Amino acid sequence: MKEYKIRVKNEIVTVSKEIYTAYYKMRRRERYIEEISIKNNLSYDQLVELDYPIEQKMCDPQLLVEDVIIEKIMLEKLMLALEELTDCERLIINELFFNGKSERELADSMKLPRTTLQSRKNSIISKLKKIIEK
Repeated sequence: MKEYKIRVKNEIVTVSKEIYTAYYKMRRRERYIEEISIKNNLSYDQLVELDYPIEQKMCDPQLLVEDVIIEKIMLEKLMLALEELTDCERLIINELFFNGKSERELADSMKLPRTTLQSRKNSIISKLKKIIEK
Protein backbone atom coordinates (compact mmCIF):
# COMPACT_ATOMS: atom_id res chain seq x y z
CA MET A 1 0.00 0.00 0.00
CA LYS A 2 1.30 3.46 -0.95
CA GLU A 3 2.03 5.96 1.83
CA TYR A 4 0.79 9.50 1.36
CA LYS A 5 2.72 12.27 3.05
CA ILE A 6 2.27 16.02 3.31
CA ARG A 7 4.41 18.71 4.89
CA VAL A 8 2.82 20.48 7.87
CA LYS A 9 4.91 23.17 9.61
CA ASN A 10 8.16 21.65 8.33
CA GLU A 11 7.21 18.16 9.47
CA ILE A 12 6.31 15.32 7.16
CA VAL A 13 3.06 13.67 8.19
CA THR A 14 1.58 10.43 6.86
CA VAL A 15 -2.07 10.85 5.83
CA SER A 16 -4.82 8.95 4.02
CA LYS A 17 -5.24 9.19 0.27
CA GLU A 18 -8.39 11.37 0.66
CA ILE A 19 -6.59 13.91 2.85
CA TYR A 20 -3.57 13.90 0.54
CA THR A 21 -5.78 14.53 -2.51
CA ALA A 22 -7.82 17.25 -0.81
CA TYR A 23 -4.69 18.97 0.52
CA TYR A 24 -2.93 19.16 -2.84
CA LYS A 25 -6.13 20.12 -4.64
CA MET A 26 -6.49 23.05 -2.23
CA ARG A 27 -2.80 24.02 -2.63
CA ARG A 28 -3.07 23.93 -6.42
CA ARG A 29 -6.18 26.13 -6.35
CA GLU A 30 -4.38 28.67 -4.13
CA ARG A 31 -1.41 28.79 -6.53
CA TYR A 32 -3.73 29.14 -9.52
CA ILE A 33 -5.63 32.01 -7.91
CA GLU A 34 -2.41 33.75 -6.86
CA GLU A 35 -1.05 33.51 -10.42
CA ILE A 36 -4.21 34.98 -11.87
CA SER A 37 -4.50 37.63 -9.16
CA ILE A 38 -1.02 38.89 -10.05
CA LYS A 39 -2.14 39.33 -13.66
CA ASN A 40 -5.36 41.11 -12.61
CA ASN A 41 -3.94 43.18 -9.73
CA LEU A 42 -6.11 41.41 -7.15
CA SER A 43 -5.30 40.44 -3.60
CA TYR A 44 -6.01 36.76 -2.97
CA ASP A 45 -6.29 37.31 0.78
CA GLN A 46 -8.83 40.13 0.39
CA LEU A 47 -11.03 38.04 -1.86
CA VAL A 48 -10.82 35.01 0.44
CA GLU A 49 -11.68 37.11 3.50
CA LEU A 50 -14.78 38.38 1.73
CA ASP A 51 -15.69 34.80 0.75
CA TYR A 52 -15.90 36.09 -2.81
CA PRO A 53 -16.22 33.63 -5.68
CA ILE A 54 -12.78 34.45 -7.04
CA GLU A 55 -13.20 32.78 -10.39
CA GLN A 56 -16.05 35.18 -11.19
CA LYS A 57 -13.88 38.21 -10.43
CA MET A 58 -11.15 37.06 -12.78
CA CYS A 59 -13.20 36.19 -15.82
CA ASP A 60 -13.77 38.82 -18.48
CA PRO A 61 -17.35 40.01 -18.25
CA GLN A 62 -19.10 40.25 -21.56
CA LEU A 63 -21.13 43.41 -21.88
CA LEU A 64 -24.53 43.14 -23.43
CA VAL A 65 -25.27 45.58 -26.23
CA GLU A 66 -28.43 46.66 -24.42
CA ASP A 67 -26.45 47.54 -21.29
CA VAL A 68 -23.98 49.63 -23.27
CA ILE A 69 -26.79 51.50 -25.02
CA ILE A 70 -28.69 52.11 -21.77
CA GLU A 71 -25.52 53.41 -20.10
CA LYS A 72 -24.85 55.75 -23.02
CA ILE A 73 -28.43 57.10 -22.95
CA MET A 74 -28.25 57.65 -19.18
CA LEU A 75 -24.95 59.52 -19.54
CA GLU A 76 -26.47 61.75 -22.22
CA LYS A 77 -29.46 62.47 -19.96
CA LEU A 78 -27.12 63.26 -17.07
CA MET A 79 -25.08 65.68 -19.17
CA LEU A 80 -28.24 67.46 -20.30
CA ALA A 81 -29.49 67.59 -16.71
CA LEU A 82 -26.18 69.05 -15.53
CA GLU A 83 -26.62 71.89 -18.01
CA GLU A 84 -29.87 72.87 -16.26
CA LEU A 85 -28.12 73.40 -12.92
CA THR A 86 -26.97 76.78 -11.70
CA ASP A 87 -23.24 77.54 -11.79
CA CYS A 88 -22.92 76.97 -8.02
CA GLU A 89 -24.79 73.65 -8.20
CA ARG A 90 -22.68 72.50 -11.15
CA LEU A 91 -19.50 73.47 -9.27
CA ILE A 92 -20.51 71.33 -6.28
CA ILE A 93 -21.32 68.30 -8.45
CA ASN A 94 -18.15 68.68 -10.55
CA GLU A 95 -15.87 69.00 -7.54
CA LEU A 96 -17.43 66.12 -5.58
CA PHE A 97 -18.08 63.59 -8.33
CA PHE A 98 -15.79 64.42 -11.22
CA ASN A 99 -12.75 65.94 -9.50
CA GLY A 100 -12.84 63.62 -6.47
CA LYS A 101 -12.84 66.24 -3.73
CA SER A 102 -14.21 65.21 -0.36
CA GLU A 103 -17.13 67.07 1.15
CA ARG A 104 -14.86 68.41 3.87
CA GLU A 105 -12.31 69.78 1.36
CA LEU A 106 -14.99 71.43 -0.75
CA ALA A 107 -16.79 72.87 2.28
CA ASP A 108 -13.51 74.39 3.48
CA SER A 109 -12.71 75.90 0.08
CA MET A 110 -16.26 77.31 -0.24
CA LYS A 111 -16.18 78.51 3.40
CA LEU A 112 -19.36 76.58 4.24
CA PRO A 113 -20.19 74.20 7.08
CA ARG A 114 -19.88 70.61 5.87
CA THR A 115 -23.49 69.86 6.81
CA THR A 116 -24.70 72.77 4.66
CA LEU A 117 -22.70 71.47 1.72
CA GLN A 118 -24.03 67.97 2.31
CA SER A 119 -27.60 69.28 2.35
CA ARG A 120 -27.02 71.21 -0.89
CA LYS A 121 -25.46 68.14 -2.50
CA ASN A 122 -28.47 66.01 -1.58
CA SER A 123 -30.93 68.58 -2.92
CA ILE A 124 -28.93 68.89 -6.16
CA ILE A 125 -28.96 65.11 -6.59
CA SER A 126 -32.74 65.09 -6.05
CA LYS A 127 -33.08 67.86 -8.61
CA LEU A 128 -30.97 65.89 -11.11
CA LYS A 129 -33.13 62.79 -10.58
CA LYS A 130 -36.30 64.78 -11.31
CA ILE A 131 -34.77 66.29 -14.45
CA ILE A 132 -33.59 62.90 -15.72
CA GLU A 133 -36.94 61.21 -15.02
CA LYS A 134 -38.86 63.75 -17.16
